[in-house]
Amino acid sequence: MKKQRNVNLLLMLVLLVAVGQMAQTIYIPAIADMAKELQVREGAVQSVMAAYLLTYGVSQLFYGPLSDRVGRRPVILVGMTIFMIATVIAMTTHSLSMLIAASALQGVGTGVGGVMARTLPRDMYQGSQLRHANSLLNMGILVSPLLAPLIGGLLDTVWSWRACYGFLLVLCAIVTVSMARWMPETRPADAPRTKLLTSYKILFGNGDFTCYVLMLIGGLAGIAVFEACSGVLLGAGLGLSSMVVSMLFILPIPAAFFGAWFAGRASKRFSTLMWQAVVSCLLAGVTMWIPGLFGVMTVWTLLIPAALFFFGAGMLFPLATSGAMEPFPFLAGTAGALVGGLQNIVSGALAWLSAMLPQNGQASLGLLMTLMGLLILLCWLPLASRVSHHEQAV
Repeated sequence: MKKQRNVNLLLMLVLLVAVGQMAQTIYIPAIADMAKELQVREGAVQSVMAAYLLTYGVSQLFYGPLSDRVGRRPVILVGMTIFMIATVIAMTTHSLSMLIAASALQGVGTGVGGVMARTLPRDMYQGSQLRHANSLLNMGILVSPLLAPLIGGLLDTVWSWRACYGFLLVLCAIVTVSMARWMPETRPADAPRTKLLTSYKILFGNGDFTCYVLMLIGGLAGIAVFEACSGVLLGAGLGLSSMVVSMLFILPIPAAFFGAWFAGRASKRFSTLMWQAVVSCLLAGVTMWIPGLFGVMTVWTLLIPAALFFFGAGMLFPLATSGAMEPFPFLAGTAGALVGGLQNIVSGALAWLSAMLPQNGQASLGLLMTLMGLLILLCWLPLASRVSHHEQAV
């Protein structure tokens, strides 16, 4: 009975996080039309994603500790209400500045989903079961970025880019009503009410936790930069239509899905899987950068390295998240806030930086992805020997 309850909770969590994932990518195929109607350059529309990611990350730093004190369920309902209000503003505005502000407010709302994606699995599982649950959760979550651009491209073609926000509003309303009716409270009943600063001190005082968080930052930031740049490079750079962009945009995402599945196999050692994830991310960044240095950009020089990075990051997310979260059962909300919040803050900042760099080729994108791969490698190196020794001892 408990196992079935946990499976149902994971499914509800996938739907919750899907709202935020789709809000981030559904309008990518419509960037050209958005820029035309709002009378701005296409690169400027990337700021919409950057604003969303920044507030999505910052808000998690508040939702996590709050959920440790008052419970998971109340903060979820508050966050989803904020998102619906922001989506109505985004759907009706005629100003890029207001659209950016509405997107930022959307991020404030859906930040609660980012926290719960890491907190609820820790409430319910531990050990290899936690890694397996995180793997399944990431596989489920990856379906929404796969569908979002296709839905966005169709809505933009049939109606306009505003229909994308209308779809998000309806989806969020359905998810919110479902969570309010069926989701139970998962916060451990005996969890102490640790002060916020004390919780942060405990977490940041743990070197392994910090390294895992930095690795997760590198993985998500590399994906976010590709997502922010790909609409411009495929649309304006290669002259492809919004529907073609939407179909090409999703091609690397199954690689992340496969990476998450690959990471969940109980027969493989944690350290072996981590090395495969790290090498994949670094190699992907380099193979994205080299063609750009020679002025080469095609659909395949963009999508093949992106797929490799998505595969590595797909492995990294469940593995590094489990490594970061498992030692802190009674600080799961705060730990989840730092894991998710810092990932998205840095990803948003990097997406904003990418909007200011030249968009006439893939060199800038490749450089940023290579730097993220190096960050992942440098953070894994001090962990690798300790993890390997621990596995041998066990």
